[in-house]
Amino acid sequence: MAASRVRDDFQLAIVSLLGLTTLLTLSGFMLWRSLRGEWTLAAFDALVILAIAVVVGRAWRTGRTDAAGGLMALLNSGFCAVACVLIGDAASGWVYVVLMTNFYIARPHIAAWCGALLIVAATMLLIVPDASLGRLATAITWSLVYAFSFAFSRRLRDYSDSLERRAMLDPLTRLPNRGAMEAHLRSLVDDRRQPGIGLLVLDLDRFKAVNDTFGHAVGDAVLVELGTILRDTLREGDAVYRFGGEEFVLVLPADDDAGLLAAAERVRGEVERRLRSPAGPITVSVGGAMLAAEHDWQDWFGRADTSLYLAKRAGRNRTHIAQGLD
Repeated sequence: MAASRVRDDFQLAIVSLLGLTTLLTLSGFMLWRSLRGEWTLAAFDALVILAIAVVVGRAWRTGRTDAAGGLMALLNSGFCAVACVLIGDAASGWVYVVLMTNFYIARPHIAAWCGALLIVAATMLLIVPDASLGRLATAITWSLVYAFSFAFSRRLRDYSDSLERRAMLDPLTRLPNRGAMEAHLRSLVDDRRQPGIGLLVLDLDRFKAVNDTFGHAVGDAVLVELGTILRDTLREGDAVYRFGGEEFVLVLPADDDAGLLAAAERVRGEVERRLRSPAGPITVSVGGAMLAAEHDWQDWFGRADTSLYLAKRAGRNRTHIAQGLD
């Protein structure tokens, strides 16, 4: 479980890795200072260890890794500034480390503010009192590390966001794909504070005949047009996904089974009215289910998919809504 969470959540992996590195490093310093009788510095190390451990633990419990990363960046910067007071010039090396690592664990704007404040504090505490050429060079290198880390993190974040968006889009219809749908359904099942959520699964009727008769290029054009129609039917709070093949999914607010049935009929009728192929009009069958007592999204989706099968068996171009669970 822990290994899979780290593998699937890069932010959690980075927060955990840097947190663990900090804990191990400072534990060694704390032991060394305790043996030397430097109790104030040892107590400070213990405080940093405790604070970082709490943040990492919170990230694991809540899954809010962005918040944990931002808090860790703030703590790292604050503790580094305090270290400038306690150990003087020996803290200058830690300034470099904090300036760089903040951009890995926190969003760029948070890391930027924390880094800027740390540079100001460290400059006032370590450089200004004895502004020799060497000390000024240190302040300049802090600023360069900060600037390059900021630029690199922004570029990396933009590239990562671009890859994530592309990974979550169906290349043909430009609708969110199955991976995006699974993430959405999982979040809805986990968060029961949103009442009245319905799921509709749509499947084109006799689509294989279109592909076999007119070719896959025509079939793809039909899928693209269906995606456009479904996108046009969206209301505020609705979401549409291409599940795969000729199957699409709608997630939408609905008060009850009757409300979900009305939404399903509205979508089915709109497709029947607008969707065409060289063979003539194309229809869809629709199955639906309200979110009930399911503990995972597969159970919810399974109920809607079973309803789709029943709509197909009833003659196609039909809708069927699963009965609510007790």
